[in-house]
Parts: sequence; C-alpha cells; structure tokens
Amino acid sequence: MAKPFPLQKVLEYRRHLRLDRRNALAAAMAQERSYVDRQTRVTQDRERQIAELSQLSQDQTMDVAATARRWYFASQLDIELRLVAQYIERARQAVEACRQELIYADQEVKALERLQENFVAEQQFNANKQAELALAEQWQAAHWGEFGVTANR
Repeated sequence: MAKPFPLQKVLEYRRHLRLDRRNALAAAMAQERSYVDRQTRVTQDRERQIAELSQLSQDQTMDVAATARRWYFASQLDIELRLVAQYIERARQAVEACRQELIYADQEVKALERLQENFVAEQQFNANKQAELALAEQWQAAHWGEFGVTANR
C-alpha cells in the first residue's frame, strides 16, 4: 500500500493561498478599472464644460454668472482629475503588489507539486521493484529443482 504524500495538507493550504492571491489581484484590477472609468467620465465632463465656455465666449451677450459657474466647475473637475490620477497610481501599485504575491504563491505551489510528483514516482518505483522481487522469488521457488540444485546438498 502506497504511503500518502506527507506534505499534502501543506500543498492544499498553499493552493488555497494562491487562490486568495488570485482573488485579491482580480479585486485590485477591478478597482483600478473603476478609477480609470471615473477619470474618463470626469475628463469628458471637463471637456464639455470647456466647450460650453468657448461657446459662451462667442455669444455677443455674455452671461458673466454662467461663465463664472462654468469656470468654477471646470476647476473643480481639474482637482478631481488630479485626485483620481493619484487613486489610479495607488491602485496600480496595489495591482503590482498583488501580482508579485501571486507569483510567489504560485512558485510555492509548483515546488510542492514537484515534490509530490517525485514522491509518487519514488513510491511507484519501489512498488515495481518489490513486484519484480516477488516475481523473481516465485520463479526461483517454482524452478528450484530444475537446475540440479536440491535441498539435500
């Protein structure tokens, strides 16, 4: 009977950790994507405000209050764009950290899997060797007297 792999529980634990790292990476990438989407929306809003400002400045009767509101809103959007850019940078750093943790976790799992493969191969080699020895013993027992060898000598 083959012995079980002695590090099986450790292997299962490492696989679980690797799965957790994958999930963390997916969450970090989703967060980064949401920030990039937010940046796109804010940029479009800012461009629309600038276009409206341009149109207001071309009118012969300029509404100063409306122009001031648009400039104020555009400046608020500039501030938000800078904040979102910082969030994106932090999210990218988090993605890279998660990616490195996943690579490390994957390396640990692969190392244990190689140990398991070697263990199984050694177990199979030993089982084959024992089977060959048993077969040789059976052959010798069956052919004991055929070659002039007797038990009395």
